[in-house]
Amino acid sequence: MWTSSRHWSPASTPASNCKLCRDANLVGVTCALIHDLLSPSNKGEVRQALLQHCLELNTAEIIFRALRSLAMDGLPALDPCAHPAYQVIAKLAAKDPKLAVKARLVGGVKLTHQLLQAHMKTTVPLLPLLMVTKYLAKNSTNQVVLGREGCVTTIVTILTSVPKTHHAKIKFIMEILALLTKATHVSPRLAATVRASGQRLQALLNCFFESNVIRVVRECGLQRVLAALDGWEKVERRHQGKLVRATLATLSHVCDSKHGRKCVVSLSGVEVLQRFIQTCPADRKFDSSLASATNVFLKCVSRGELPVASVRGAFTFHLPLHQREATAGGETHHETTSGMDVDSSDEEADDDEEEEGEDDGEDLDPTQSDLRGIDLTSDYCPERPRTEELIKLAPLFPEYNEFHVPVGTRFRNTLGPPIKGGGGDGWEDPEIYLEAADQTHSLVRFVKVAYPDLVGARGPVHLEQLYEKDRKVCRNKALGTVERVLHPEVYLERVVYDLDYLLKSELVSQNITQPISATRPLSNWDEKRIGKSDAGITHLNFESRFESGNLRRVIQASSTEYDLILNADVNSRHHHQWFYFEVSNMRSGIPYVFNIINNEKPNSEFNFGMKPVMFSVREAIEGRSCWERTGHDICYHKNHYARVPKDHHSQQDRHSGKRVGGGGTSKCYYTATFTVVFPHDYDVCYLAYHYPYTYTRLQSYLCNVESRDLGSDVFYSNQVLCHTLNGNPVPLLTITSREDVKDKEVVFLTSRVHPGESNSSWVLEGALELLLGKSQVAVRLRSSFIFKVVPMLNPEGVIHGK
Repeated sequence: MWTSSRHWSPASTPASNCKLCRDANLVGVTCALIHDLLSPSNKGEVRQALLQHCLELNTAEIIFRALRSLAMDGLPALDPCAHPAYQVIAKLAAKDPKLAVKARLVGGVKLTHQLLQAHMKTTVPLLPLLMVTKYLAKNSTNQVVLGREGCVTTIVTILTSVPKTHHAKIKFIMEILALLTKATHVSPRLAATVRASGQRLQALLNCFFESNVIRVVRECGLQRVLAALDGWEKVERRHQGKLVRATLATLSHVCDSKHGRKCVVSLSGVEVLQRFIQTCPADRKFDSSLASATNVFLKCVSRGELPVASVRGAFTFHLPLHQREATAGGETHHETTSGMDVDSSDEEADDDEEEEGEDDGEDLDPTQSDLRGIDLTSDYCPERPRTEELIKLAPLFPEYNEFHVPVGTRFRNTLGPPIKGGGGDGWEDPEIYLEAADQTHSLVRFVKVAYPDLVGARGPVHLEQLYEKDRKVCRNKALGTVERVLHPEVYLERVVYDLDYLLKSELVSQNITQPISATRPLSNWDEKRIGKSDAGITHLNFESRFESGNLRRVIQASSTEYDLILNADVNSRHHHQWFYFEVSNMRSGIPYVFNIINNEKPNSEFNFGMKPVMFSVREAIEGRSCWERTGHDICYHKNHYARVPKDHHSQQDRHSGKRVGGGGTSKCYYTATFTVVFPHDYDVCYLAYHYPYTYTRLQSYLCNVESRDLGSDVFYSNQVLCHTLNGNPVPLLTITSREDVKDKEVVFLTSRVHPGESNSSWVLEGALELLLGKSQVAVRLRSSFIFKVVPMLNPEGVIHGK
């Protein structure tokens, strides 16, 4: 027996005796010795050294080779050594991440399955065989190999024959089934590739990847899986959590298939899931199981349509004639545009719900260049400069033309009458903002200017603490989702705000906002509404028809709970995240629940400490004009409303956005829910995803910079890069020092390529203040670089709250 790691050498390793051995008894004795050395009784550094040495020598691979050699004489020849050999492999498998691949290369995967078939009713070697099979099935290629070899049938047969009291074996069986049925998931990129290859390959791939689920259903394995979940309370506590998680994972993978969902429903699986959800302990270790059970439940139940007239946005933009002609000839109406323009927070999506950032084929070109002679579609080659085209861009580089800015390119000349106002820190004047707002073009007729934008509200100067999510709240929200499916009749379902109706109707007398003519300048009257209640109205009032606002419909679910639906992107059915709306007619001290029910992303920063922001007009009047984080009971979870995936290709009604063909979908919307207690009675408050930064604010800020005395050594120009399709100019700033520029490098800064990321505008404004300042850092930066800045790449998205 070895007592120290220094006694180990390759020649003295017991595993080396197995490599070419054809004696099953000797292999069994050697493996038993290794197992004893690696047992928990040998604690401390000695055991760790032995374990590390076995991994370095590829002991598990050597044992697999020895077993394969012995199996040439038939599987019965392995009886003396199978049990100790797989005990050793099971101990090494947890420490060797490459074991699954090594085993497949030496034939260990097929051999393990053959031994499972031979020992289905043998008690002794079955448990280590199941443990090793679990580790082997973690590899996606092995999942396919095992499925093709009939491992699903074998596992279901073992599950049927194993006594219900053998909880350890049932746990491993469920974990293996969860891994094998996971092969039904096809990555979005692979699915897109297959779609492009034709329908025949698509059908073949679907059959291939769904085979393991079909086998589970065909072999009547679902009955035992549901029975295991239904009897989870009888399982030993040490196995309870893992068994439940594995069982729910199996059901989740099965329910990803339409055929699997039908079978689960026909076997009363919905009732089993409902019982588990209602009896699930409040223990923290069961939180993930409750969430998984709720997700499986929502996959199985018949989900309702989103309560809107159309899933498309409430307003659209008609493409210019030359744009329509360009898209009319091909199949560009399908949602197959490039996935490059994906919101950065899409990376939060988990594997089961990952989606490509595909936009609708009718989505608009973000800008329409005034420099129409430039071909921006051809491939750029640095060795072949496009001299003629680059010369046309010369007006946008005044620093190379003795700092002369051509009159026709200046941003301020495109805004109509010049905006008045002095420089310095007092530029946030309401009159200045109102003048700028009248020069902002929008697709929908705004009825007001939001009060916090009018007064230039900012966030607090102090650091804000992250919200600590309450697991009990998330649990209650999950239970509430199930209750809404089972008992929808207890909710009011009363529409209190409908943007579609307001855009079509001229009955403005029913609106909470004052009527406005098409020629009347925008204004704000929130200060006059403070402290006044709306007679005869017992619900909150909402409004979002102002710049960057986004709210399409509000449905009152109870006296203090409201379901909110955001408006989709222009000419699209997707992209719901940013929200910005007004609330009034509230009572102080009452907790109001807001549920934003048509989010598409599987995860959100609301689950990681973020809170919405609120602005109170009464607080602003009293001298506290600042956005503040607000809300409690914040949670982000899946709900019971069905949605059409972005990669869905069934026939669509392009005018109504409703399905007119194709089968059902397993995709759901997600709910961002938070509770707000308003500080004052009958206040006017604004709630937003983040501190808003509007296009009008950018105009006001840039016009203020124009009026500043920046110093004789500072060169600053504000030119028009292009105009949007709706006629809004896109500014291009140039900042440098008035000295020789031929040796300076160019730094290019942009923000708001995704309009819902308003934080980038605040960061860029701070960067501009630094670059235009008089600090030594600013002087050095201007002397060393030329800064080209596009502060808002997507003005239309910002204006319309997208």
